[in-house]
Amino acid sequence: MAPHNPQQNGVAERKKRTIIGEARAMMHDQGLPLHLWVKTCNTMVYLQNRSPHLMLWMKTLEEAFSSNRPDVGHFRIFGSSVYFHVTKDAQKKLELTTELGIPVGYTDTPHTY
Repeated sequence: MAPHNPQQNGVAERKKRTIIGEARAMMHDQGLPLHLWVKTCNTMVYLQNRSPHLMLWMKTLEEAFSSNRPDVGHFRIFGSSVYFHVTKDAQKKLELTTELGIPVGYTDTPHTY
């Protein structure tokens, strides 16, 4: 393979095209601004890595490598409205303790509620 020639890596190019196409559809479906495209692509990869795949006999990637089924209880609808807590040091005396937001991604660090 010649270096710097992505046309020779068909599998990676198809995967990239799939991720970008799905991310584009998600963003336009929810009416999100285009500057969130990186977070949307990261979310697509996160979701695909935790979804069953036909080539792996309906196992997820994590399940195929470690025999552990991933926890998907934290999944939310992309672009839906959520309320998040505003910490006491970031709010003034009579301000609201929650703000309206839109989840556009996931993190690997556990949350404490």
